Amino acid sequence: MKTYILNLPSALERRKFQTQQALRLGLEAQFIDAQTPADIPDAFFQAHAFSWERPIKITEVACFMSHHQVWQQIADSHEPALVLEDDAILAHNTPNLLKHLEMINGLDHVSLETRQRQKLLGRRSKAMPDLNARLHPLLQDRTGAAAYVLWPSGARILLAKFTQHGMGLADAFISSTYQLKSWQTVPAFAIQADMAVAYGVSCPIASHSLIAREKVPSPPTRGGLHDLQLKWRRLRGQLRLAARYLGCFWRARRQFVGIDIQQF
Repeated sequence: MKTYILNLPSALERRKFQTQQALRLGLEAQFIDAQTPADIPDAFFQAHAFSWERPIKITEVACFMSHHQVWQQIADSHEPALVLEDDAILAHNTPNLLKHLEMINGLDHVSLETRQRQKLLGRRSKAMPDLNARLHPLLQDRTGAAAYVLWPSGARILLAKFTQHGMGLADAFISSTYQLKSWQTVPAFAIQADMAVAYGVSCPIASHSLIAREKVPSPPTRGGLHDLQLKWRRLRGQLRLAARYLGCFWRARRQFVGIDIQQF
């Protein structure tokens, strides 16, 4: 399975870490230059900055479009691929997981990540005995775009949503796309560097978020009516989350997804 690694050209420490990780795990890795604010034309930014539930910063637009370019490559292919942000730390047995996932039909998206937040997981599951792990339907999530496997069918769904509704925060955009047949590995096979200490994992790179570190202001709204439109969009998003939960709670449970510390 091909692995795409999103990496800012200036983030040399992270590129070195991901190169070493890919070699150690035997991953067929391809670096994708992540987009920066300088790559985003002003007209494009203005057209999409208000398509989410709140104004989107230009750094967040660049992050989303970095994922978008990988989705396009996967949609044009015939095979699933692993998508990583450059601060993702993978479990040692990730290659065996990828081989297992390649043999399963009917998936669009599998999240490998956990971030100490509860996820709404389906009670039924698919066993992966050789990995001492299971796959659960991922019915609702809030965060996590640092490590996921995406199938061409899932990539096409995400691209179609962008065309119809515009962009959002990359992780929230994925997790709110309920058309996806999404699954979660239990335990998780990946964490981001900023979560390493919380999970007792040694962190080989600087753990801060490059996006969060850039003090970029949110774009100003266009007045009172525009503010009301964004508030209504936010309320509608929260109602949609509630409706999703109510529609799934009878076949699901909220739970924290842990890791197998011995694999890290």
